[in-house]
Amino acid sequence: MFSLSSKASGMKVDELTEQWLALENSRIKLSQNWQQEQQQLQLRITLLKHQNSTLKSKIENANNQQDIVEQQRVKILTQQTVIEQSIARYRASVPALVDLLQQINSGLPPYLATQISSDFKQITQQKELTGKFQIISNIIKKITKPAQLIQIKQNVITLNNESLLTQQLFFGNDHAWFITQDNSRFGVGIRQNNQWLWLETLDDSDVIRQAINSAQNQMPGPLLNLPIQLEASL
Repeated sequence: MFSLSSKASGMKVDELTEQWLALENSRIKLSQNWQQEQQQLQLRITLLKHQNSTLKSKIENANNQQDIVEQQRVKILTQQTVIEQSIARYRASVPALVDLLQQINSGLPPYLATQISSDFKQITQQKELTGKFQIISNIIKKITKPAQLIQIKQNVITLNNESLLTQQLFFGNDHAWFITQDNSRFGVGIRQNNQWLWLETLDDSDVIRQAINSAQNQMPGPLLNLPIQLEASL
């Protein structure tokens, strides 16, 4: 009985030992597997953290860039609004400028008023605001330049419903004198009530002819007392 029991006990010990060894081997293998898995997991975690950090950085940069873009957009819109308002003011000022220039033009010497009249038609035909102001600028130049000049012109004028071919002497845009070729008709040109008028005078033919000849020849001459119409609008 003793020997059988010992043998049975030995068999149980062997079985337990094998089980223990199997368990130990499993534990070791599991531990090894876990260590390997843990390393891989740790590497993945590290990569994920890096990716997350990179993604956050990109998002922050994108947000910052979006803020910059938005700021630029707002700035551009603000500038555009200011420009549009300025353009609207300039466009609104055109009729008043044209009206003022037309009033001035009505009192200019006829030769100059005729030159400028075609420019007013161009303002109406011109659609672009820049073009309108360019024409207005040209009109102003045409008005101001002769204001400092002495000029000789030859044009037909009407006196008492009679057309006369005359030579005309202009001092700027305010004073003028005229005389016919035969010296029989002569007088002054004046701006009165914002209108240009030609008026005959008496006994001034010699001095007017002498003044025109001196201006034509661009030769200095004696001091002349040209007639002045005091009613002229200055």
